[in-house]
Formats: sequence, structure tokens, C-alpha cells
Amino acid sequence: MRFTKPFQRQSSGESRKSGNLYLTVGVGLFIVGLLCSFYLTFPDALLKQRLVYELEARLPVQVDLVEAALQPLLTLSGEGMTVRLSGQTETLLHIDTFQVGPQWGKLLTGDVGLKGTVNPSSGELAFAWQPDGPLAMTGTTLPLDISLATSPKMRITGTLTSGQVTTAVPLQSATESRIDINLAQVVVQGLEALTANAAGLRLGEISLQVSGQGTSFSITHLQTSGGDLLVTGTGTLMLAVANPQFSRINLNLTIRAGSQADATLVSLLELVGTKQADGSQKLRLTGTLAKPIVR
Repeated sequence: MRFTKPFQRQSSGESRKSGNLYLTVGVGLFIVGLLCSFYLTFPDALLKQRLVYELEARLPVQVDLVEAALQPLLTLSGEGMTVRLSGQTETLLHIDTFQVGPQWGKLLTGDVGLKGTVNPSSGELAFAWQPDGPLAMTGTTLPLDISLATSPKMRITGTLTSGQVTTAVPLQSATESRIDINLAQVVVQGLEALTANAAGLRLGEISLQVSGQGTSFSITHLQTSGGDLLVTGTGTLMLAVANPQFSRINLNLTIRAGSQADATLVSLLELVGTKQADGSQKLRLTGTLAKPIVR
């Protein structure tokens, strides 16, 4: 005697669910195959050329790049990037390695954006950006070496121990920004004649807090400690987006000599600003970042 299993018709709901599953798997495999094909065939030379073009078109900088390549999951990596301000020969930033990729976790929101890390010779800068949201950056143990436009022989060196920046790119009139930066071992080189230290004018540790809307910024906190000069101050900054060196500043500063300041520096300090009852000097700094004026 033979027994046969009765035929059961699949319900329309089950059929639809199975069809959706096959469709999802098919689309997923297609996307994976497309990404793999794109990754394997995209020429690195063209990618490098495009990256340099985009950076120079969007920012007032000149960029030299040794190598760029596309990694899995559309992650862009590169090595040996040198950044200079447009028309300048001085190196503004040198990056040993970097990685930039999509924020796949925000795929379902439709606002994918980018995230990445930048590694100079020491330290790390991490960032996350969304087209409809803010640009957030955090930095730790980053070297600082800036040449002053007013005198090529003067440089500011030190280390960014920690920093956080929240803003938007491009900067709009309604954009709200916040900056919180801490620096250490800051020295102004080129002023050795004013100090007993051959390394230059020591500013020690600097903490800076800035908030703003659009291109108008308020410097709510500025303080130095552990250096030849002890400085506190507040003020405003009007950012020149096309060329930051032309940004206009208006700072009210209180300065006093540090415990280890050279006698020559102490004497010169008494010639600027207005002497206060506590022995400090009040002065106002105006003009531009490139050409500040002491009043």
C-alpha cells in the first residue's frame, strides 16, 4: 500500500513574503557585485586627480598627494598629502595617512554623509559630516607649526592636546559653530631677543573657546598659563572664508609677566596698553590675522 502526501497550496501571503526575500537577496548581491567591480576597476590615478581637484576647488588651498586608493566599502585611503594655502609656499599641513568612507549606519535615513581619520606624523584627527547636518571634528596630540604672515621668521609651534569643532560645510549664515581647543608647549619663535630662552617666547598652555553664527564668531574664553606671559581675553572675529588671513579681529586682552619672564620682556610690556592696579596691562588687538594692530 502506498501513501502520498497531499498537495498543499501556498497562501498568497507566504508567496509574497518569499518573493520579497528573493528580491532583497538579489538586490543585495547586485550591490555587492557592483561595489566589488567598482573597487577592482577604478583607476587610482584618476581618483587621486579628482580628490586634489575637489579639495582645491572647495578650499583656498594647494594640495600635493603621493597616493590614493579605493578600499572595500568605498573607503578612500591615501598617503603623503601636503597642504598649502593658495599662493603660499609654506606647508600648512602634512598628512602621513588618511581614510574617508561613507557612514553606512545612516543609510536608512537617506543622509549618509562621511566619516574618517587623518594621521599626521603624530596624533589623530577624526571627523564626521552629513550633508543635512553638522561637521564634527576631534583632534588629539596634533603638532602645531604656523608661520606668521607679518614676519616669515616668526613661527608658532606647539601641540594640540585636545580639540573639538562643530560647524557646517559650506558655512551658511544660519550655521552655528562651536570650537574648544587646548594647546601645550606653545612657543613664538623669532622673538628670542625679548627672552632669556633661546627657543623663543614661551606661551605655555593655551585654552580657547569660540562660538559663532555664520562668519561672525565670539571668543568667549582665551587663557594662557605656564609661560613668559599670562594672558586672558575675550573678543570677536569676522571670518574671511576665501582667505582666513584677512579675517578681522577685535580682542580685549589682560596681560601680565610670568614668574620666569625676562627683565627685558617685562620692561617692554609696560610700554603697551594701560597699566592696571594689579600690575597687569590691558590692551586691545584689532586689524586682521595677517596684520594685527595693538592699541
